[in-house]
Amino acid sequence: MIKEKIHKALLEIIGEIPAGHEIERIKGGKWGDFSSNIGFLLRKRGDSLLIKKLSEALPKDKDFQEVKLEKGYFNFRLSDEFLRKGLQEAQAADFGRGSWGGGRKILLEFISANPTGPLSVVQARAGALGQALSNLLRYSGFEVKTEYYVNDSGTQVELLLKSLEERIKELKGGKAEIPPGGYFGEYVKEIAAEILEKGIEEKREYVIDRILNQQKASLSAFKIHFDYWVRESSLRPRVKEIVNELQKKGFVQEKEGALFFKARLFGDTEDRVLITKDGRPTYFATDLAYHKDKFERGFSLLVNIWGPDHHGYIPRMKAGIEALGYDPNRLVIIIAQQVSLLGEEKILKMSKREGRIITLDEVREEIGTDTLKFYLLMRKSSQGIQFDLEQAKKETEDNPVYYVQYAHARLNSILKFAAEKGFPTESYLKDPPFGLLGAKERELMIGILSFPDVVKMAAEAFEPHILTYYLIELAEVFHNFYEKERVVSENRELTRARLFLSFLYKKILKEGLNLLGIEAKEKM
Repeated sequence: MIKEKIHKALLEIIGEIPAGHEIERIKGGKWGDFSSNIGFLLRKRGDSLLIKKLSEALPKDKDFQEVKLEKGYFNFRLSDEFLRKGLQEAQAADFGRGSWGGGRKILLEFISANPTGPLSVVQARAGALGQALSNLLRYSGFEVKTEYYVNDSGTQVELLLKSLEERIKELKGGKAEIPPGGYFGEYVKEIAAEILEKGIEEKREYVIDRILNQQKASLSAFKIHFDYWVRESSLRPRVKEIVNELQKKGFVQEKEGALFFKARLFGDTEDRVLITKDGRPTYFATDLAYHKDKFERGFSLLVNIWGPDHHGYIPRMKAGIEALGYDPNRLVIIIAQQVSLLGEEKILKMSKREGRIITLDEVREEIGTDTLKFYLLMRKSSQGIQFDLEQAKKETEDNPVYYVQYAHARLNSILKFAAEKGFPTESYLKDPPFGLLGAKERELMIGILSFPDVVKMAAEAFEPHILTYYLIELAEVFHNFYEKERVVSENRELTRARLFLSFLYKKILKEGLNLLGIEAKEKM
């Protein structure tokens, strides 16, 4: 809302916005409310006349109380009338919602772990990220569906089955010889015991369903749900169709008995195997069939969240999509980097195969669903995350999720107290005395009105951490205000004005937390 106003004003005057343009919040408000680097960018390319034009025209805009050029940066101070109108708009139920998505259909696929063991905390990050992103995109006007791709075929499942057979042999008195790359986890022993006890003959189906149901239960407890679950095995029959299509287009060649996709024609570093010399389709071939299926279901944009070991896989998938006749820009791939936990002064490492996995369930039970989600959403997806489990359990201002939730609970308490003192909701929502809100409340007002811009920025960038840090800043501004000023006082008109602001602040905090998939607590 605010940044869009500044951007629009600049665009109307100079006709275009140079690449690299940024609008930043000025904390404390000493030099203004927001700063634009437009002057610096124009000076860099020698457009001194445009800078002069902006310097003359911008201060005339009635929505700006003051506009000053300082060392290439235009600093904006918003008018009281602009803030007043904005606060009136903020009362609307749909405040912050966008329509720029235009109803376009997005399929968001995330986690998609092999059904070979419990979900790890790294996969929990993909889960938190995917859920928050789907909420943000829906909020911005997209039609979003979420999907979990079950890799129930291929090498890893075969290794799991071989590991399981060895554990069954061990339970029968033999010696287990887990194959290289196999799975050593205790859960494999537990499943082997169940199979023996129940006399299960269809081991493959049983173990996959057993682990998949466990993963679904973990996700449900983590408050993450999917619209669709698609099994890789259901797409295997389509691989031949994909290979035939690529062959007809001249994009396949045979080498040493295997079929290769000519990925280098589309910018990849090397050609990629589709069918091995013993006739097995590769993961890549199946993934191409899967993504063609996604496009055929009518989605205009595919968004995949992958783990940290998949970065090198992106060029070949983009190449394959293009070879099949689709715009590769319609496939967006987000890499969710590694998660490290600090516990007892040591970094705990995870490995399903070695049996040292730190599971989603273990961490969630240790620190709680909301805390885990918040910590997992505090960094850009491309950055690794490291956090201390002990700090995450503390109910202090050093714990960011507690800090934000406490701000919401404190605001709820203030509004309840006000009602007891004769200030029911209608008394301050109807004709609040905006004129009494001044410098002391200015940061609160700007924080509220920044919400639509933050939501749009986070959705456009596919980066929910932008919203997470905005909520932390909101909480900080409110706690600082609360420590210095009374909301409910003997001055009834000032009380009404501040209660109106408190109501909106609570509303924005709750909406923001909901978008992250985190509870806005009423009491703490």
